[in-house]
Amino acid sequence: MKISFKKIGTKLLIFMILCAIIPLMVVGGVSTNKITEEMQIQGENSVNDNLNIFQESIESVIVEFETTTSYTASLDTFSELLVNNDKEVLYDFAEKMKESSEVDLVAFTDKNGNIISSSDNVQTNLKPVISKLLSNEVQSSFEIISGSEASKYSDYKVDNINDALAICVVAPVYHSGELVGTVTLVDIVNNDDYWVDSLKERTGNEATIFLKNFRISTTVQTNGQDATGTKCSDEVYKIITNHQEYVGTANVLGSEYITKYSPIEDKDGNVVGIIFTGIPKAPFVAVITDTRNEIIIISLLGLLLSILIALYTGRKITKPIEELKKGTAEFGSGNYDYKTTVKTGDELQELSDSFNKMAENVKNLMKTMDMDKVELATLLNNVSDVMNRVAKGDFTARADESRENNNLEKAINTAVSNVADLIKELREEVELLNAEVQKVEDELKSAEETATQVAEAATQVAEAASDQSAKLQESSDELETTYENTKEVYSAAEDTVKSAEEIKENSENGVEKVENAISRMQSITNVIDDLGKSIRMLGEDGKKINEVTGLIKDIAEQTGLLALNASIEAARAGDAGKGFAVVASEIKSLAEEIKKSVNDINHTIEGVNKRIDDTIDLGLKGKDEVDKGVIAIDEVNDALLRIKESVNDAAIKINGIKQGAQNASENTEGALKNAQEIAALSEEFTATAEEVTASTEELNSIIEEIRGIAEEVTQVAERVTKKSSQFKI
Repeated sequence: MKISFKKIGTKLLIFMILCAIIPLMVVGGVSTNKITEEMQIQGENSVNDNLNIFQESIESVIVEFETTTSYTASLDTFSELLVNNDKEVLYDFAEKMKESSEVDLVAFTDKNGNIISSSDNVQTNLKPVISKLLSNEVQSSFEIISGSEASKYSDYKVDNINDALAICVVAPVYHSGELVGTVTLVDIVNNDDYWVDSLKERTGNEATIFLKNFRISTTVQTNGQDATGTKCSDEVYKIITNHQEYVGTANVLGSEYITKYSPIEDKDGNVVGIIFTGIPKAPFVAVITDTRNEIIIISLLGLLLSILIALYTGRKITKPIEELKKGTAEFGSGNYDYKTTVKTGDELQELSDSFNKMAENVKNLMKTMDMDKVELATLLNNVSDVMNRVAKGDFTARADESRENNNLEKAINTAVSNVADLIKELREEVELLNAEVQKVEDELKSAEETATQVAEAATQVAEAASDQSAKLQESSDELETTYENTKEVYSAAEDTVKSAEEIKENSENGVEKVENAISRMQSITNVIDDLGKSIRMLGEDGKKINEVTGLIKDIAEQTGLLALNASIEAARAGDAGKGFAVVASEIKSLAEEIKKSVNDINHTIEGVNKRIDDTIDLGLKGKDEVDKGVIAIDEVNDALLRIKESVNDAAIKINGIKQGAQNASENTEGALKNAQEIAALSEEFTATAEEVTASTEELNSIIEEIRGIAEEVTQVAERVTKKSSQFKI
């Protein structure tokens, strides 16, 4: 069977198949990508969390090492042993620390890094590590130890690697404030699976520690063995050497893993290794593949269902269309009686009904057109005759209204009659317009004569007002000069009043300040008295302190004797009394320090007592000088009171002068304002007269324009009258 792609049924089938396939393909692709992205994100989040756990585990062990070394270094007993070079006791210390901390090496060195004693009596070169980490407090870091040194205290050897990665902790040891040595811990990471195994046990994921780019401790296996001595990919190591972390998919010994690599740095910030966690990607790929297969099966089922639906729907749509196609063919051949039959209840049925109505209307229209041809020719001849007469100016012409359908004839007759009435009314209005124009011309002549008279009168008034304004201006200038002089007198009087008030205020302030000074001087006198009493009491307290320090000195001497006796007894006890001998020595030193401090206190108190006596003498002299100052200030106060009285008398007289100047200024100012107002009125009157003259001239020009317009209106009216007389009404 041949399929035609031009038919609607085929197009609908293809369209519905595409509508089904495209969403399924989009949903399938988006779902697969989304699942892939989510699994990748979950895998990366998992390895990120695992790496954080890995790092925290390592950091917690390092903190434990730092705490142990710091505590040991801070023990006074340990610093004594290190100073005394007691190798036997230090060896016991080192063995116990190694056992409790589970490290490969515990060493006690002098301040130059030379080993005094160590676990297993190992002699190795720790100077490079100690010189790098030694500071005022405990320090730790990952460091690379040469294989020759690491082999002395650890099973470090890994294939393809000659060095060892170690956690090194160095704590300084001080004795009497001076650096005397260090406590150093070294734990070799090579072949130490504690951290990687514990992480895999907790999370189920793989873990590895690298020395540079070689695996030295790992849970990743090849051929059933730990893959130590193998390398990570060059791409990952290149990123790590730039001090950056790597997160993503990586090939680990031929298998795809979702991984995270983080650099390990030494004390100087150099990358010396890597820590790694990873999840095999195979389980994720299997889940994604299963999901993709399920989506493909669902898509195929959906496609099959879409084809069946498309075939059924296409059949329902194309059958009524074929019926409509047949109806249009019959209509085109002239068969207007054919009726289409479509009973679908939708738009196709509405289209079929509309088509049937159209065929019926066309059939009726054809009949009407045949009947009206003769009648239409008669109507056109009648209308043409009337329009020709109207065109020649005969508005008495009328169309014949005897025909049955005479709407057009009536409309034409009404239009012609209305135009005839309009022309008749226009003639009457033009005649009235001519009469009114004549009246306007007469009124314009009368207005022009009146405007000429007003202009002459305004000119005379303007000249008189101008003379009066000039005289008023001269009077105003003289009054203004007088007003300025009066203002200067008033201003000078006002300044004098202000100066007198300032002098009065200053004298009052001076009196107040002098009185305050007297009060302050009296307060100073009282303070000096109180200060003298307090200083005397302080001297008495100093004497009591001398008595107490004497008693403390006696106690210190007795304590020194007791410490000496204790040292003798400790010497008799031999080795069992060594610890007590140290305590006795410390007590003796403390007693000597107390005795020395008491002597310093006594010497200081004697100096204080001497200064107290000198201070009392100075206080008495100060009190005498203050009394003299009070007398002098009283004399100044009397002089200021006399100045204040003189200033008050002067201020009263100056105020009288000021008041007179103010009255004169106000009178002069009033006269000046009156003169200026009169001058302003005169100027306004002159301006008004000039404006009247200008308005009159403008009025004359307007009258001339109106006369010109009236003449033009008269000419237009004459032309309209002449034209309208040509029409026959």
